[in-house]
Parts: sequence; structure tokens; C-alpha cells
Amino acid sequence: MDEQLQLKIVDLTPALRKQFYPALLLLVCLTGMHPYRRDGLGTAVDFTSGLETLFQGFVSKLAYLCCTEPGGSAVAACAVLQLPDRIQYVFGFNDQSNTASADMKHRITTILRFFRHPLPAVACEKAALHKRALLDVLSFNQGRVKAYLNSLKDHLQKCIAACQREDSIEARSIQVGLTGILERLRTCFGSIPGAGNGLVDALATFSLIEAISQLFRSDMFSLIGARLAREEELKSSTYWSDCIHVAGRLLSYKQAVEMTLLVSYTWPQLFDDFEVRMIPSSSRISDALQGPPLSAETIARKMTSDARLLDRYAEQLQNLSPHNLNSDIKEAWLQNSKPIVHAEILVHHWLENTQGGIRPERFFKRWKFIGSSKPPCKLCSYFFDEYPTDVQVRPSHQNVYFPWRMPDIYEHQGDEAIITRTRVMGRIKTRICADIGRILSERLADGRPHDSSAYTTFAAQQAADLSNNSSITRATTLELDSLAISDEPTDAFSTNEEAAAFSTNEEVDAFSTNEEA
Repeated sequence: MDEQLQLKIVDLTPALRKQFYPALLLLVCLTGMHPYRRDGLGTAVDFTSGLETLFQGFVSKLAYLCCTEPGGSAVAACAVLQLPDRIQYVFGFNDQSNTASADMKHRITTILRFFRHPLPAVACEKAALHKRALLDVLSFNQGRVKAYLNSLKDHLQKCIAACQREDSIEARSIQVGLTGILERLRTCFGSIPGAGNGLVDALATFSLIEAISQLFRSDMFSLIGARLAREEELKSSTYWSDCIHVAGRLLSYKQAVEMTLLVSYTWPQLFDDFEVRMIPSSSRISDALQGPPLSAETIARKMTSDARLLDRYAEQLQNLSPHNLNSDIKEAWLQNSKPIVHAEILVHHWLENTQGGIRPERFFKRWKFIGSSKPPCKLCSYFFDEYPTDVQVRPSHQNVYFPWRMPDIYEHQGDEAIITRTRVMGRIKTRICADIGRILSERLADGRPHDSSAYTTFAAQQAADLSNNSSITRATTLELDSLAISDEPTDAFSTNEEAAAFSTNEEVDAFSTNEEA
């Protein structure tokens, strides 16, 4: 990769840039002003249902442990490779400095070494190992943990206030439970030397997470679940779902350590002899949007030549005028957000362009999977659908962000790489246009309020304890041949007149057009 930085980059053609990024910006702005088509709760995942599923959960949890600061820049992706004599963990980040990556490499290596054999055989020793590892993880993730604690404090107070307003027997019961959580949370700040510097007490946070785990498994959680359902139905507030979501994010640290402990018994070779490789983040491009801001109507006219669709879009966009769509587009355009290569695609690109490529034998157990600290965004999901690869990633949360781009192509990679990039971006652009047409018709947006996984919410009280002996025995005794996990690819889009209208003629034009914008 360092050598490639000295080579000449092949820029996107002006035509493709002008087709792709204004349409993406319109989709982002439309998504922001429409309600979501589905609720904000993720699907429960039983990571002990099979060895491959367990492994995928472990890889994504490992990436989650590396996402140490709040914000999109810290999003991490991870692949686990089988070298001839050892395991290699490969990490990529949305936007991380080389200095931060070096520190990250040291810390994640330390965490992995907690689980080297020989591992404890008795329950009390396992619990002690789990606690030591979780305390180290919480210290490692001070920045993000502190953000979660502050957010949870705010949402807990709102939920407690709602219980006080309701003033029923059920509400008073919930209020008592949440007040206990809030009191524990307050001990996470200011109880250790140096807390004035903004440090979080890892031991107090450990106790808080244990209390959250008990709450999620208690009968009281069904009462909270009823309020979550009512909140989702009425769409009048979000404090219940926000509270449970951020509590689930904290609980994910406990689950990550439990899963790693389970995996260490299942595949001890993952922890005995390994190395950690950090991939440099991509550079940002500053000229994704060129020229003065375009209106929504102008962008829509560039999406298709179908007269019926153009008339329909004009009418639908006119109905949106009170929402100041064009003002939102102008504001976002002038912000000049600089797209980056997202972590999952960064890792895939590194794999594809290093020795061994994406051949199955390069991956641990031949499982071609890239885990991530958060589910992939809509465009990353589209990339893995459209790019010629069979490497798997997590299901997408379907949220869409403007700062997204494909990896750089260099002259030495030849015409085939350039054509592939152009074709894939053209197909993604077609799907963006189809999404725009669907949002205008349905007045509902894809995605969910939170882009991180929320399976810990409703599933938590039924989920098996990953740290107990029965789960370990179950996972390690399963026959590999019986564990084929069916991962059906996401359809590009339903066949409809919008999709048909976005013809491949524009895609072909992008190959041959080299004029300046």
C-alpha cells in the first residue's frame, strides 16, 4: 500500500462524478425528512446456532472493541486470515491516524492475549478472567464508554420522568428499577483519582453493565417492552427506545468478552500465535460535488430520461417544497463533505490487492467474512452486492451517508480495474435513483434511528449466556457439515418502472466520457 501511494491515481470521470454524488446527496436529504419504513430494533441473532455464525459474531465483536471513540471516523472492520504458521487479524478504520492505529494494535493484541491457553477450567476462574478482560476493554474504550454513559444518563432521566407522569403500579415498579440503574451509573464518574480529567471508573462501569444485564433478563423488561412497542406505534417520542439501545451498546462489551471466551475454547489457535495488521485509512476526496448547488428538480432530471417518471418526480417534489428540501440540499452541498472509503471496503480492497487475494484458503476455516463494529451502511451493502466478490459482510442497517467513496485505482492496475469501478458505481447509482423514486412514492425511508446493532434489546432476556459451559460444549460438538448457513444475497431492487428507466446506457456513457465538468 505504501508503494501504491507513490503511483498515479486514476480519477473518476467527470461524468460519473456528476451522475453519482448529486443523486446520493438527494437520497440523503430525502431520507432525513421521511419516517423510517421499519422500526429501529434489529433482529435477534443466536451466535451459538453454528460455528460459522459464532465465528462471524466474534469477528464483528472484535471490530466493535476497536471502535474506541464516538463518531463515524472510528468505525472498524476486521478479517481473520490463516497464514502458513499463524493467524493474522487485519483491521481497517473509516478515518484513523497512523499514531492511533499503532496504539490500537498494541491494545487489541493485549486483549487477545488474555485468552491464550491454558484457559481456566473452573467457573470461578473463568469469571475472574472474564472480569479482568472486560475491565481492560472498558479502559481501552474510555472515549466511547463515556459517551454511552452520558447518553444513558439523559435517557434514563426521561424514562423515569415518564414513569412519574404515568403514576401506575407498573410504572412505579419500572421507576424503581431504572432509578437503581441511574444510581449505579453516577458512580461511574468521579470515584477514582484523575476523574476530573474526564476518566470513567472501569470497575463501576463493570458493575453497571452487570446490573443492565440483570435488568434485560428480568420480568420488568417485559413491562419496558410494552412501552417500547407503544412508543414505536405512536411515534410521539423515542426516549424508551433510545434508553434501551444505548444500554444495549454498553452490554455489548460484556457480550464481546463472553463471545471471545467462548471462541477461545472452540478455536484456541486464534489466540496462541497471531499477528495484528492495521491498514491505513483512505484519503478524503474534496471535489465530490462540483459547481454551484443543484435543486432537487435538477438532480431528478439527470436521473432518467423517462418522461412519465420525470413528470411524476416533478409533482412529488413540488409536494415536498414546504419541507425546504432545496435548502437542505444547498446547505449539505456547501458543507463540502469529503468522502472516504468505509472500513469494510477498505479491508476488502487490501485483501484483493495483496498476496493471496480473496481466495478461500486465505481465510480462517475458509470463511470469507469481513466483520464490522457497526452493520454496513446502504452503499457498502450495495457495493458488496454489485462488486465481483463473494466475501460476506454483516446485514446492512440501510442508513445512507454522503461521505462514501470507492477505493482508489492506480494506473498499473490496468483498464479492467477502471472498468470494474465504473460499472459498480454505475450500478450503485442506479439503485440510489431507484431508492429516490421509492421514497418519493411511499414517503418512507429505509434505515433506522441507530446505525449500530440493537439485537441486544429484546433478545437479551432470552439469549443464552455465552460464558457458560453448556454453550461452549454445544458449539464445539456440532458437526461442521451440518452448519451451512444460508446467506441469501439482497436483491438489487424490485423490478419496477423506476429501475427499468435507469438504463445501462448512462453506465456505458460513463466509460467513454472524459470531458471536464
